[in-house]
Amino acid sequence: MNTTAPVPIPTAQRPLLQLQKLDSYYGAVQVHFDLNLQLHPGEIVCLLGGNASGKSTTMKVILGLLKPRQGTVTLDGVNVTGWPTPRIIRQGIASVPESRRIFAQMTVQENLLMGAYQRSGWATFWHPATDAIHTDYERILALFPRLKDRLHARGGSLSGGEQQMLAFGRALMSRPRLIVMDEPTMGLSPLFVDRVLETIQTINRQGITVLMVEQNANLALQIAHRGYVLQNGRIVLEGNAAELLHSPEIQDAYLGQANF
Repeated sequence: MNTTAPVPIPTAQRPLLQLQKLDSYYGAVQVHFDLNLQLHPGEIVCLLGGNASGKSTTMKVILGLLKPRQGTVTLDGVNVTGWPTPRIIRQGIASVPESRRIFAQMTVQENLLMGAYQRSGWATFWHPATDAIHTDYERILALFPRLKDRLHARGGSLSGGEQQMLAFGRALMSRPRLIVMDEPTMGLSPLFVDRVLETIQTINRQGITVLMVEQNANLALQIAHRGYVLQNGRIVLEGNAAELLHSPEIQDAYLGQANF
């Protein structure tokens, strides 16, 4: 994998995203227990853990798909707990969901434009001389040249790796400050796994903060600045990614040697 070690990010500034003392539930079943997590501008932060640890539920809470029973979600100093999802998205958060979830019957171009749906001027896309959305669209096609070759193909006809690129491109079309990614390497061939990780680093170098949910600690910690380990709804480890990568506690107790 041709990834480079991330440059350390100063963390003295206010967190871009902060989860504080979260308790969340599905009915009577508690998923999170006093969960605390934060991301600073410009970071890649990975949230690690096995199945049923609460990782995907964390994403749902951030995106407003599940309201916590206790605690707060703060975005750039603003308490967004309980806000509807569209309003949260408009604050500058984009999602790359698990299993991509592109619109299978829409073309690649239509999928990309859906990412910009909530931006002002969306309807002026076909006036490229003055349209910022069109400029972003061209930039994304330059980042993902394979998508440019398949603009009029249906999203469902793309390979898994191509669909992941399309999901990234769709998220970027909203011009986000923060992208949350749920298992972005899951189900991909080794070649596309490397491309996905390199793409995450490229996106981050463009100034976008990334929260990356992953089961594969080895992959995630190689490109992240910091990491958290979630077990049964509780943060059990956190710290610098390089230190966590070599932590015997992660290898032996939490994620298992199979991920290393």
